[in-house]
Amino acid sequence: MKVFEEMGRLLQEQWRRAHHDEQAFPDIAAGVLETLAPYQNFEPMEPLSWLYKARLLPRQLTIHPGFGQPPLTVFSDHRFVIDLYYWIDGTTDIHQHGFSGAFQVLHGGSIHGHYRWTEERRINSRMAFGELALHSINELRVGDIQRIPSGRSYIHSLFHLDRPSVTCVVRTLNDPEAGPQYAYRKPGLAVDALYENVHLAKVEQSLSLLVELSHPMRSQLISELISNNDLYTTYVVFLRLVKLTRRLEVLDEFWDVAIRTHGALAERLIPVFKETVRQSALFGKRELVKEPEHRYFLALLLNVDDVEGILRMVRQRYPGEEPVELIMKWVTTLCGPADAAQAGDTLGIPLDEPMLVVFRQMLLGCPPPQIIERLKETFEIEDEEREVPHLMELMSALRTSPVFRPLFSSWPPSDTSKRHQG
Repeated sequence: MKVFEEMGRLLQEQWRRAHHDEQAFPDIAAGVLETLAPYQNFEPMEPLSWLYKARLLPRQLTIHPGFGQPPLTVFSDHRFVIDLYYWIDGTTDIHQHGFSGAFQVLHGGSIHGHYRWTEERRINSRMAFGELALHSINELRVGDIQRIPSGRSYIHSLFHLDRPSVTCVVRTLNDPEAGPQYAYRKPGLAVDALYENVHLAKVEQSLSLLVELSHPMRSQLISELISNNDLYTTYVVFLRLVKLTRRLEVLDEFWDVAIRTHGALAERLIPVFKETVRQSALFGKRELVKEPEHRYFLALLLNVDDVEGILRMVRQRYPGEEPVELIMKWVTTLCGPADAAQAGDTLGIPLDEPMLVVFRQMLLGCPPPQIIERLKETFEIEDEEREVPHLMELMSALRTSPVFRPLFSSWPPSDTSKRHQG
């Protein structure tokens, strides 16, 4: 733990020389992380041993559960902190920061997505609609360093691959010029992640009671809440309902009142919550997935929106493998028929052998007629007139599947050429 004390003293001296300029802090923090390299000889249990034996801790940035599993402040002064963040199954929202600094991977690894935001309609200081685009995606490994400039120039997300992953974050307490710390939701919503309102907090807490009890006044109370408040309140209420139930259908009875009250702006929330439910389903499945390569696959399904991007990432991580064949191996293990060697149906989408053939052909970019011909060659189809419509329904179901949608977002292909492997 001595290295973190050395880091803190060096940061104090170097930042003082820069007149405590927040804009200079990311480079200073990254330089100290590179020089002292806390990832070298790092043992995940050592900070916990230090915590359990300590009689006096540095002032903790937070004592509440939330970001980190757990978070642990190992150095603190009145201007900045050095935090360790442990992750087991956690992932971060797409977010920007109200502080500056840098982080280094000490143990494990993660998928790191970097995004661009173009604002189209500001609602208020807490909420805006716009276009959220994935700018780049890469895998962070032990020793890698990322600078954290405050504000919208660095919008990112992390999906942690290993159990545990540990990150060292060097950060200012806050940057007065940074503005709100927005979180972003696909396909295009920004909300102030740290906004606090006592009344709204109590409303959120009460929704747990209403959902649990299924009280006959629930619909009336929530409808009146929506019609008498602003769009941000509607968003918070809908988000809470979706998180409590993990079902998009829980909002069905409230869309009419939301659109009647807030017009087209409320309609822009519909795709946001569709994606929220999709991601929630994948987050839930990740707790069941322990193998690093399978967690990597889930990370790609969560963070990459098109099949070419997914194939490119698989190719980069496994350069000697055919990406389509690797994906099919993972899908077969996670969704195929169970046997002694594999769990089967971990993702809650059981796929038998004909469905796996359809899946592979769609992944290769084959058009429907070609897929049907391949099935005729592989399996005996006795009643073609009855089976073909069923197969078309199956292809449609895979294309719109909340889990696999990124793989088939551009299917069926615009031409008859197949997607080549390699």
